[in-house]
Amino acid sequence: MHRIKILILLLGISLCSLPGMARAQTCNNVIIGNLFYGYIAVSVTSLSFGAYSPQASSAQQSSVSITASCTGGLLGATLPPFTVAMSTGNGSFTQRQMLSGTNSLHYQIYTSASLATVWGDGTGSTSTVSAGNNGMASQTIIGYGVITANQYVTPGSYTDLITVTVSY
Repeated sequence: MHRIKILILLLGISLCSLPGMARAQTCNNVIIGNLFYGYIAVSVTSLSFGAYSPQASSAQQSSVSITASCTGGLLGATLPPFTVAMSTGNGSFTQRQMLSGTNSLHYQIYTSASLATVWGDGTGSTSTVSAGNNGMASQTIIGYGVITANQYVTPGSYTDLITVTVSY
């Protein structure tokens, strides 16, 4: 099993985008003679919530995109099956948190728009996301971030750093 680890920066109050990129191994793990079918490249967009208002009547939502691509190889190369896990960052899987100094703002990342399953490492009540093996050279997975309403925090720039691990 191969693993690619990249970091994504989660931004609460600030507006910013910081893509990550990692590369490792070959697509389909197939090498014929001196030719290979490419490598797997993984890119991640930042999860940016923009300005947060504690007086908002509902939770604030945003999304993060994780794209795995088979690049640099022969035509027809496809992604192998892979799973994507996320770390806890500053908090725990029960309560992720962005920090601004010693102040915290709670949020969570989910595997689907239904917000039913926490995206984690597969332990406890968290799940990883499986993809690939679909005959395609590229696939994008979306994570759904939520900051719950009515968190009265000190104004500032709140951030967290999550490690995304792609295993195939």
